[in-house]
Amino acid sequence: MAHRHRIVLLALLINMVCYTDRVCIAIAGPELRRNFNLSQTELGFVFSIFSLSYFLGQTPWGILADRHGARGLVTFAIVGWSLFTALTATAWSYVSLLTIRFVFGGLEAAFSPSIASAFSRWVPIHERATAFGAFLGGGRLGGALTPPIAGYLLLHYGWQAPFVVFGAFGLLWAAAWFAVYRNRPPDYPPVTIATPWPALLRNPRLWTLLGTAFGSTLLWQFYITWFPTYLREQRGMSLTEASYYAGLPLLFGVAATWAGGFLTDLLTRRLGPRPARTAIGFCGLSTAAALFTLGIGYPEPAIAALLMSSAAGAVDLYLGAAWSSATDIGGSSGGTVAGLMNAASNAAGFVAPVLLGWVLDRTHHWHVVLYLTAATTLAAAFLWLFVNPRRT
Repeated sequence: MAHRHRIVLLALLINMVCYTDRVCIAIAGPELRRNFNLSQTELGFVFSIFSLSYFLGQTPWGILADRHGARGLVTFAIVGWSLFTALTATAWSYVSLLTIRFVFGGLEAAFSPSIASAFSRWVPIHERATAFGAFLGGGRLGGALTPPIAGYLLLHYGWQAPFVVFGAFGLLWAAAWFAVYRNRPPDYPPVTIATPWPALLRNPRLWTLLGTAFGSTLLWQFYITWFPTYLREQRGMSLTEASYYAGLPLLFGVAATWAGGFLTDLLTRRLGPRPARTAIGFCGLSTAAALFTLGIGYPEPAIAALLMSSAAGAVDLYLGAAWSSATDIGGSSGGTVAGLMNAASNAAGFVAPVLLGWVLDRTHHWHVVLYLTAATTLAAAFLWLFVNPRRT
């Protein structure tokens, strides 16, 4: 196995752990609301505060990774977010819960832009969408495995147990990353050039990429925050049933990110990057909007959950193309642009759960926001058409 393939595999495995730490709070949502006497809006802020610090940290961490490499930075981040995952179990109030989750999100923010910077150094461009698809699929796989595991731990040992178990497990991967990864291949020149901000900010490809990331995430964020609560409180499922169905979007995402990355690189070799990325992205996002809309209105809970979950897989088809486009737009500042893209995504991640909680508190009706997220996904599909234009 070539060393670049070992790096991709290790990044995939660490991303599994990253997502277990991130997603387990959604399973504990109803218990947190009862234990801390939270309103729906307050629980929305607990879900969203992660995305706020994650959004704020993306670009600074990406700049650091481009300039100094990902070895020490990722090691520090894994140790930090694992400790704060475990500390979630010690929260004693609403404010302490918000504080812990805010710091946790800021530390996890280092990971994805650092990996983008690492892949831009180690992975050739014709393999890059596949590498990103595999990496992102690892996160989806971790997220898919989390609900049943977290649900079991919660039922038998209390709501604190998932955070302690997942946090402790993460520390092992910090040592693995530090042992395996090196900041650059032997033939890769050191990066000493500053980020070319004027050129980047004048590039329309960057702005349409950011808009696509924002629009598509409003839908995806629903799955990792409110979906289990929606299934239990609106669709009448038990905790066990909701935990099963809550894992499906991420399970579909595993196959979709891997398949989307592979197909993007396959089409790139035959047609070139522009038509390959454009076709995969538009088809995935527009199909997701259609499937999610069907699921909202379907009366039978299990079929509705299946339709809504399959929409997550359709969204994830475009992610390999999106991250490849980010490193392409950024060039030697690929980690920085990937950080900007992920920041736009997590701006939506912050807005969506709070907005949904606010609407629930006032209308006690899910459909308004759910249809809005479907509409923003369709808008993202049309924005994507301009990310990889014919002339660049």
